[in-house]
Amino acid sequence: MPGWTTGAAPSDNGTFANPPGDSSPSTGSLPAIPGGLIRRQGSFTGRISRDGSTEFPAEPSRYQLYASLACPWSQRALIACRLLGLDRVIGLTLTDPVADEQGWRFADASDPLTGARLLADLYRATDRGYRGPFSVPLIWDLRTRRIVSNDVAQITVMLETEFRPFHRPGAPDLYPAARRRDIESLATLIFHTVNTGVYKAGLAATQASYDRAVEAVFTTLDALDERLARRRFLLGDLLTEADVRLYPTLARFDAIYYQMFNCNLRRLTDYHHLWAYARDLYAHPGFGETTDLGQIKRHYYQSTEWGSRYGILPIGPTLDWTEPHGRARMRG
Repeated sequence: MPGWTTGAAPSDNGTFANPPGDSSPSTGSLPAIPGGLIRRQGSFTGRISRDGSTEFPAEPSRYQLYASLACPWSQRALIACRLLGLDRVIGLTLTDPVADEQGWRFADASDPLTGARLLADLYRATDRGYRGPFSVPLIWDLRTRRIVSNDVAQITVMLETEFRPFHRPGAPDLYPAARRRDIESLATLIFHTVNTGVYKAGLAATQASYDRAVEAVFTTLDALDERLARRRFLLGDLLTEADVRLYPTLARFDAIYYQMFNCNLRRLTDYHHLWAYARDLYAHPGFGETTDLGQIKRHYYQSTEWGSRYGILPIGPTLDWTEPHGRARMRG
Protein backbone atom coordinates (compact mmCIF):
# COMPACT_ATOMS: atom_id res chain seq x y z
CA MET A 1 0.00 0.00 0.00
CA PRO A 2 1.38 3.43 -0.90
CA GLY A 3 3.17 5.22 1.91
CA TRP A 4 3.21 2.32 4.35
CA THR A 5 6.51 1.21 5.81
CA THR A 6 7.12 -2.49 6.19
CA GLY A 7 9.53 -2.16 9.11
CA ALA A 8 13.02 -3.55 9.48
CA ALA A 9 13.65 -7.24 9.93
CA PRO A 10 14.71 -8.10 13.48
CA SER A 11 18.32 -9.17 13.88
CA ASP A 12 17.40 -12.64 15.13
CA ASN A 13 15.19 -13.40 12.17
CA GLY A 14 14.45 -17.11 12.05
CA THR A 15 12.34 -19.51 10.09
CA PHE A 16 9.18 -21.05 11.45
CA ALA A 17 8.16 -24.60 10.65
CA ASN A 18 4.82 -26.26 11.18
CA PRO A 19 5.06 -28.88 13.94
CA PRO A 20 4.17 -32.33 12.63
CA GLY A 21 0.74 -33.61 13.49
CA ASP A 22 -0.76 -30.19 14.19
CA SER A 23 -4.41 -29.83 13.30
CA SER A 24 -5.07 -27.69 10.26
CA PRO A 25 -5.98 -24.12 11.22
CA SER A 26 -9.02 -22.36 9.88
CA THR A 27 -9.07 -18.81 8.61
CA GLY A 28 -10.44 -17.71 11.95
CA SER A 29 -13.60 -16.30 10.42
CA LEU A 30 -17.06 -16.73 11.80
CA PRO A 31 -18.03 -20.30 12.75
CA ALA A 32 -21.60 -21.53 12.78
CA ILE A 33 -22.62 -22.22 16.38
CA PRO A 34 -25.94 -23.18 17.97
CA GLY A 35 -28.20 -20.23 18.64
CA GLY A 36 -26.45 -17.85 16.27
CA LEU A 37 -23.05 -16.73 15.23
CA ILE A 38 -20.59 -14.36 16.84
CA ARG A 39 -17.10 -13.04 16.18
CA ARG A 40 -14.71 -14.63 18.66
CA GLN A 41 -13.08 -12.21 21.08
CA GLY A 42 -9.36 -11.99 20.63
CA SER A 43 -7.36 -14.73 22.31
CA PHE A 44 -4.39 -12.38 22.85
CA THR A 45 -5.36 -9.22 24.67
CA GLY A 46 -2.10 -7.49 25.51
CA ARG A 47 -2.36 -3.70 25.73
CA ILE A 48 -0.01 -1.13 24.30
CA SER A 49 0.16 1.83 26.68
CA ARG A 50 0.92 5.47 26.06
CA ASP A 51 2.26 5.98 29.59
CA GLY A 52 4.41 2.83 29.69
CA SER A 53 2.24 1.21 32.36
CA THR A 54 2.18 -2.12 30.49
CA GLU A 55 4.93 -4.31 29.07
CA PHE A 56 4.14 -2.90 25.62
CA PRO A 57 4.84 0.85 25.58
CA ALA A 58 3.74 2.87 22.55
CA GLU A 59 6.93 3.35 20.53
CA PRO A 60 7.65 4.04 16.86
CA SER A 61 8.99 1.19 14.70
CA ARG A 62 8.37 -1.43 17.38
CA TYR A 63 5.09 -2.96 16.19
CA GLN A 64 3.88 -4.63 13.01
CA LEU A 65 0.25 -4.86 11.92
CA TYR A 66 -0.67 -8.13 10.20
CA ALA A 67 -3.84 -7.80 8.17
CA SER A 68 -5.67 -8.70 4.97
CA LEU A 69 -7.30 -6.33 2.52
CA ALA A 70 -9.96 -9.01 2.05
CA CYS A 71 -10.94 -9.19 5.73
CA PRO A 72 -13.53 -6.72 7.08
CA TRP A 73 -12.11 -6.93 10.61
CA SER A 74 -8.63 -6.13 9.29
CA GLN A 75 -9.94 -3.18 7.34
CA ARG A 76 -10.93 -1.43 10.56
CA ALA A 77 -7.31 -1.40 11.72
CA LEU A 78 -6.02 -0.43 8.27
CA ILE A 79 -8.42 2.51 8.09
CA ALA A 80 -7.48 3.75 11.57
CA CYS A 81 -3.75 3.53 10.84
CA ARG A 82 -3.98 5.44 7.57
CA LEU A 83 -6.47 8.01 8.80
CA LEU A 84 -4.37 8.78 11.88
CA GLY A 85 -1.04 8.73 10.05
CA LEU A 86 0.25 5.78 12.06
CA ASP A 87 1.57 4.10 8.93
CA ARG A 88 4.69 6.19 9.64
CA VAL A 89 5.37 4.39 12.93
CA ILE A 90 3.69 0.97 12.59
CA GLY A 91 4.75 -1.50 9.91
CA LEU A 92 2.34 -3.53 7.80
CA THR A 93 2.35 -7.08 6.50
CA LEU A 94 -0.54 -8.19 4.29
CA THR A 95 -1.57 -11.81 3.84
CA ASP A 96 -2.69 -13.34 0.57
CA PRO A 97 -6.47 -12.91 0.20
CA VAL A 98 -7.08 -16.58 -0.55
CA ALA A 99 -6.96 -18.82 2.52
CA ASP A 100 -6.84 -22.61 2.26
CA GLU A 101 -7.22 -25.40 4.80
CA GLN A 102 -4.07 -24.15 6.53
CA GLY A 103 -5.47 -20.64 6.90
CA TRP A 104 -4.03 -17.27 5.96
CA ARG A 105 -0.64 -17.39 4.24
CA PHE A 106 1.84 -14.78 3.09
CA ALA A 107 1.83 -13.66 -0.52
CA ASP A 108 5.58 -13.95 -1.08
CA ALA A 109 5.93 -17.51 0.25
CA SER A 110 7.08 -16.25 3.64
CA ASP A 111 6.94 -13.17 5.84
CA PRO A 112 10.22 -11.23 5.36
CA LEU A 113 10.20 -10.03 8.97
CA THR A 114 9.81 -13.38 10.70
CA GLY A 115 10.29 -16.07 8.08
CA ALA A 116 6.79 -17.38 8.84
CA ARG A 117 5.02 -19.14 5.99
CA LEU A 118 1.57 -19.09 7.55
CA LEU A 119 -0.11 -16.62 9.86
CA ALA A 120 -0.63 -19.59 12.18
CA ASP A 121 3.15 -19.72 12.67
CA LEU A 122 3.05 -16.36 14.48
CA TYR A 123 0.41 -17.70 16.85
CA ARG A 124 2.46 -20.81 17.59
CA ALA A 125 5.61 -18.72 18.10
CA THR A 126 3.70 -16.82 20.79
CA ASP A 127 2.08 -19.88 22.35
CA ARG A 128 3.26 -23.32 21.19
CA GLY A 129 0.11 -24.94 22.50
CA TYR A 130 -2.29 -22.58 20.74
CA ARG A 131 -4.79 -24.35 18.45
CA GLY A 132 -6.73 -21.50 16.87
CA PRO A 133 -8.44 -19.57 15.56
CA PHE A 134 -5.64 -17.95 13.54
CA SER A 135 -7.28 -14.66 12.71
CA VAL A 136 -6.34 -11.26 11.36
CA PRO A 137 -5.77 -8.52 12.30
CA LEU A 138 -3.06 -8.84 14.90
CA ILE A 139 -0.31 -6.63 16.28
CA TRP A 140 3.14 -8.21 16.57
CA ASP A 141 5.90 -6.92 18.85
CA LEU A 142 9.17 -6.89 16.91
CA ARG A 143 11.18 -6.66 20.13
CA THR A 144 9.77 -9.62 22.05
CA ARG A 145 8.74 -11.46 18.84
CA ARG A 146 5.23 -12.32 19.94
CA ILE A 147 1.63 -11.29 19.41
CA VAL A 148 0.47 -8.35 21.50
CA SER A 149 -3.21 -8.47 20.55
CA ASN A 150 -5.65 -9.97 18.06
CA ASP A 151 -8.66 -8.38 19.77
CA VAL A 152 -10.17 -6.52 16.82
CA ALA A 153 -12.26 -4.12 18.90
CA GLN A 154 -9.36 -3.13 21.13
CA ILE A 155 -6.77 -2.81 18.36
CA THR A 156 -8.45 0.23 16.82
CA VAL A 157 -9.09 1.80 20.23
CA MET A 158 -5.39 1.39 21.13
CA LEU A 159 -4.41 3.04 17.86
CA GLU A 160 -6.80 5.91 18.55
CA THR A 161 -5.84 6.52 22.18
CA GLU A 162 -2.47 5.04 23.16
CA PHE A 163 -0.69 6.14 19.98
CA ARG A 164 -2.05 9.68 20.13
CA PRO A 165 1.43 11.31 20.38
CA PHE A 166 2.22 9.81 16.98
CA HIS A 167 -0.97 10.87 15.16
CA ARG A 168 -0.44 13.07 12.13
CA PRO A 169 -1.16 16.80 12.58
CA GLY A 170 -4.85 17.43 12.07
CA ALA A 171 -5.87 13.79 12.49
CA PRO A 172 -9.45 13.34 13.71
CA ASP A 173 -10.17 12.21 17.25
CA LEU A 174 -11.95 8.96 16.43
CA TYR A 175 -12.64 8.07 20.06
CA PRO A 176 -13.32 11.33 21.94
CA ALA A 177 -13.79 10.78 25.66
CA ALA A 178 -17.06 12.72 25.77
CA ARG A 179 -18.68 10.53 23.09
CA ARG A 180 -17.35 7.08 23.94
CA ARG A 181 -20.60 5.86 25.49
CA ASP A 182 -22.50 6.91 22.35
CA ILE A 183 -19.89 5.33 20.09
CA GLU A 184 -19.92 2.00 21.91
CA SER A 185 -23.70 1.89 22.17
CA LEU A 186 -24.16 2.42 18.44
CA ALA A 187 -21.22 0.20 17.50
CA THR A 188 -22.55 -2.65 19.66
CA LEU A 189 -25.89 -2.56 17.83
CA ILE A 190 -24.12 -2.48 14.45
CA PHE A 191 -21.83 -5.34 15.47
CA HIS A 192 -24.64 -7.71 16.45
CA THR A 193 -27.10 -6.86 13.68
CA VAL A 194 -24.94 -5.83 10.71
CA ASN A 195 -21.23 -6.72 11.05
CA THR A 196 -21.98 -10.26 12.21
CA GLY A 197 -25.60 -10.21 11.08
CA VAL A 198 -24.65 -10.83 7.46
CA TYR A 199 -22.72 -13.93 8.54
CA LYS A 200 -25.59 -15.14 10.70
CA ALA A 201 -27.72 -14.99 7.57
CA GLY A 202 -25.16 -16.52 5.24
CA LEU A 203 -24.32 -19.42 7.54
CA ALA A 204 -27.80 -20.02 8.93
CA ALA A 205 -28.67 -23.69 9.34
CA THR A 206 -32.43 -23.19 9.58
CA GLN A 207 -35.02 -21.01 7.88
CA ALA A 208 -36.00 -19.46 11.20
CA SER A 209 -32.44 -18.40 12.08
CA TYR A 210 -31.94 -17.02 8.58
CA ASP A 211 -35.17 -15.05 8.75
CA ARG A 212 -34.23 -13.54 12.12
CA ALA A 213 -30.79 -12.56 10.92
CA VAL A 214 -31.99 -10.94 7.70
CA GLU A 215 -34.71 -9.05 9.53
CA ALA A 216 -32.12 -7.67 11.96
CA VAL A 217 -29.73 -6.68 9.16
CA PHE A 218 -32.30 -4.69 7.23
CA THR A 219 -34.10 -3.23 10.21
CA THR A 220 -30.78 -1.74 11.27
CA LEU A 221 -29.82 -0.61 7.76
CA ASP A 222 -33.22 1.06 7.39
CA ALA A 223 -32.71 2.89 10.68
CA LEU A 224 -29.18 3.93 9.73
CA ASP A 225 -30.39 5.28 6.39
CA GLU A 226 -32.98 7.38 8.20
CA ARG A 227 -30.39 8.55 10.73
CA LEU A 228 -27.97 9.58 7.98
CA ALA A 229 -30.61 11.72 6.31
CA ARG A 230 -29.97 14.25 9.10
CA ARG A 231 -26.29 13.64 9.90
CA ARG A 232 -23.15 13.47 7.78
CA PHE A 233 -21.66 10.76 9.99
CA LEU A 234 -23.20 8.42 12.54
CA LEU A 235 -22.56 10.84 15.40
CA GLY A 236 -23.22 14.04 13.48
CA ASP A 237 -20.38 16.03 11.99
CA LEU A 238 -17.72 13.95 13.81
CA LEU A 239 -16.04 11.05 12.02
CA THR A 240 -15.59 8.43 14.75
CA GLU A 241 -14.80 4.83 15.59
CA ALA A 242 -18.46 4.00 14.95
CA ASP A 243 -18.05 4.89 11.26
CA VAL A 244 -14.82 2.89 11.06
CA ARG A 245 -16.63 -0.18 12.40
CA LEU A 246 -19.60 0.08 10.01
CA TYR A 247 -17.81 0.86 6.75
CA PRO A 248 -16.12 -2.51 6.01
CA THR A 249 -19.50 -4.28 5.98
CA LEU A 250 -20.97 -1.65 3.67
CA ALA A 251 -17.96 -1.94 1.36
CA ARG A 252 -18.63 -5.68 0.93
CA PHE A 253 -22.40 -5.61 0.96
CA ASP A 254 -23.43 -5.52 -2.70
CA ALA A 255 -20.42 -7.48 -3.99
CA ILE A 256 -20.55 -10.31 -1.41
CA TYR A 257 -23.24 -10.31 1.23
CA TYR A 258 -26.19 -9.42 -1.03
CA GLN A 259 -25.74 -12.43 -3.28
CA MET A 260 -23.42 -14.90 -1.57
CA PHE A 261 -24.91 -14.60 1.93
CA ASN A 262 -28.53 -14.20 0.78
CA CYS A 263 -28.88 -10.70 2.22
CA ASN A 264 -30.83 -9.81 -0.90
CA LEU A 265 -33.80 -7.87 0.40
CA ARG A 266 -32.15 -4.59 -0.62
CA ARG A 267 -28.75 -3.54 -1.93
CA LEU A 268 -26.60 -0.84 -0.36
CA THR A 269 -27.09 1.15 -3.55
CA ASP A 270 -30.86 1.07 -2.95
CA TYR A 271 -30.40 3.23 0.15
CA HIS A 272 -30.20 6.89 -0.81
CA HIS A 273 -28.51 8.23 2.32
CA LEU A 274 -26.54 5.13 3.36
CA TRP A 275 -25.00 4.72 -0.10
CA ALA A 276 -24.04 8.41 -0.27
CA TYR A 277 -22.56 8.11 3.23
CA ALA A 278 -20.50 5.08 2.18
CA ARG A 279 -19.14 7.01 -0.83
CA ASP A 280 -18.36 9.95 1.45
CA LEU A 281 -16.29 7.69 3.70
CA TYR A 282 -14.63 6.10 0.66
CA ALA A 283 -13.24 9.54 -0.25
CA HIS A 284 -11.60 9.98 3.17
CA PRO A 285 -7.99 8.86 3.79
CA GLY A 286 -7.81 5.20 4.73
CA PHE A 287 -11.25 4.13 3.56
CA GLY A 288 -11.10 3.97 -0.22
CA GLU A 289 -7.43 3.05 -0.42
CA THR A 290 -8.01 -0.04 1.76
CA THR A 291 -11.08 -1.13 -0.24
CA ASP A 292 -9.85 -3.70 -2.74
CA LEU A 293 -12.89 -5.42 -4.25
CA GLY A 294 -10.66 -7.69 -6.30
CA GLN A 295 -9.05 -9.16 -3.20
CA ILE A 296 -12.38 -9.25 -1.39
CA LYS A 297 -13.96 -11.31 -4.16
CA ARG A 298 -10.97 -13.62 -4.34
CA HIS A 299 -11.21 -14.32 -0.61
CA TYR A 300 -14.89 -15.12 -0.53
CA TYR A 301 -15.12 -16.99 -3.83
CA GLN A 302 -11.79 -18.86 -3.80
CA SER A 303 -10.91 -19.52 -0.15
CA THR A 304 -11.50 -23.02 1.16
CA GLU A 305 -13.87 -21.80 3.87
CA TRP A 306 -16.19 -19.78 1.63
CA GLY A 307 -15.34 -20.55 -1.99
CA SER A 308 -17.33 -22.32 -4.66
CA ARG A 309 -16.21 -25.60 -6.17
CA TYR A 310 -14.70 -23.96 -9.25
CA GLY A 311 -13.49 -20.69 -7.71
CA ILE A 312 -15.19 -18.57 -10.37
CA LEU A 313 -15.16 -14.83 -9.68
CA PRO A 314 -18.34 -12.90 -10.57
CA ILE A 315 -17.83 -9.95 -12.89
CA GLY A 316 -20.25 -7.62 -11.14
CA PRO A 317 -21.65 -5.67 -9.60
CA THR A 318 -20.54 -2.40 -11.19
CA LEU A 319 -20.33 0.22 -8.44
CA ASP A 320 -19.17 3.81 -8.84
CA TRP A 321 -17.66 4.64 -5.46
CA THR A 322 -16.38 7.97 -6.80
CA GLU A 323 -19.81 9.31 -7.78
CA PRO A 324 -20.32 12.70 -6.05
CA HIS A 325 -21.99 12.17 -2.69
CA GLY A 326 -22.98 15.75 -1.84
CA ARG A 327 -22.61 15.26 1.91
CA ALA A 328 -19.73 17.62 2.64
CA ARG A 329 -22.17 20.48 3.23
CA MET A 330 -24.16 18.57 5.84
CA ARG A 331 -23.94 19.58 9.46
CA GLY A 332 -24.56 17.22 12.37
